[in-house]
Amino acid sequence: MSKTKMVVKDDQILVDLEWIFEEIRSAGGDWKAVEAQLTQLLASVEE
Repeated sequence: MSKTKMVVKDDQILVDLEWIFEEIRSAGGDWKAVEAQLTQLLASVEE
């Protein structure tokens, strides 16, 4: 069964916590890079 990792609303992005940690691990622990990616994603949704 598939799992929802992200729900996008008009001014919100709801993200699965496990997915965030997977992204941090794949970025070699660089949580700031993952934060920047998510911030950019939110900005693109708000436009």
